[in-house]
Amino acid sequence: MVELLLNTNISFYIGAFVQWGFLMAFLYSLVSSINSADKSIVWLSFIMALSYSSSIFIDMDAITYFDFFLFDIITLFVIILSGFFIKISGVYIYLLFGLGINTLLFFAMYIDNDVMHHYEFWWFWWVYIVGINFTDLTMVLVFFIGKDVLKLAWLEGKLNKVFNKRAY
Repeated sequence: MVELLLNTNISFYIGAFVQWGFLMAFLYSLVSSINSADKSIVWLSFIMALSYSSSIFIDMDAITYFDFFLFDIITLFVIILSGFFIKISGVYIYLLFGLGINTLLFFAMYIDNDVMHHYEFWWFWWVYIVGINFTDLTMVLVFFIGKDVLKLAWLEGKLNKVFNKRAY
């Protein structure tokens, strides 16, 4: 089972499905916002589709976890910058949360493989496999359903209330 999940062919198909999901999210948000003045979801889905589709041109056998880490850092930076120009929504929060988790997992795998030279399967690899796929699929899903699936926006509102009360 481990060899199946870590196989580059399987990861290629999962990656292709996520790329397709972000492309469909972009097209869906483009069509559903035709009569709307707010295009923030369109821009966010465009950024994600562009970011994930750029991996089409990458040799998956030669790329490192640090490269994925850098790609996610750049995507996070672009999304944070876009936050100054678009309406902040639940999708925005989910993208920051999901890409933040992915970035941390890619960096941890970089440390594990390239710095520590640990190549035997251990429990953290399960965390990585489940974490990356879960956050990617959650980010795609949120574009389509537009709901606070994991209650992140609700949690952010509660935390803002707590910290705003302490500021006075």
